[in-house]
Amino acid sequence: FMRFPPNNLGSKVVIQNIRSKRHYSENKNKIRKQILENRKIFHIKSEDYSNSAAINLIKFFNFNNYVIKDKKISIYWPIGSEINTLPSIAALIDFGAKISLASTENGIIKYRLWDPNDKIEINNLGISINTKEVKKPDVIICPLIGFDKNLNRLGRGGGYYDKSLNKYKNTIKIGLAYSIQKIKMVPVETHDISMDVIITEKAIYNK
Repeated sequence: FMRFPPNNLGSKVVIQNIRSKRHYSENKNKIRKQILENRKIFHIKSEDYSNSAAINLIKFFNFNNYVIKDKKISIYWPIGSEINTLPSIAALIDFGAKISLASTENGIIKYRLWDPNDKIEINNLGISINTKEVKKPDVIICPLIGFDKNLNRLGRGGGYYDKSLNKYKNTIKIGLAYSIQKIKMVPVETHDISMDVIITEKAIYNK
């Protein structure tokens, strides 16, 4: 049983902040649950959608005259009903990118070089691989549960990507999602990191 500190040791502001964080967390969990239910249904017919998202990803780079060749691009390996990244990975390889995968290790995300012959191990937080770590990726492509027009990202709730992205201020941060994952407003907390662009099978959202 957790007790709040008496007022002479803390402050009403501290207590309010704790309650506010709890409210945000509960609100986020409700939103996550609803979007995940919708995403699972949408995912069943998703093969064409993941191809369209891959096309939009390449379009984004082309529109911005961004040369993909030899760039260190980190991307996630799809788990569950996450939008399938394999068409995007194939396209990026075709354009000469150096691909790394987000590897979850002891609650920390590391970006590790990958080629099709490397062994991938699935874990309860994603995947892990045992290859060379990429210290400074040029682009990080993230999974997400929800997003809004301001490019705020709603993740799983563990904060793993937020902690990782916070270290890479100059890295291009891209969220990949289905169009149905767009919501009116993502509840934002101080530790949350927004995306530079979010790409779906239908559109490219950027600042």
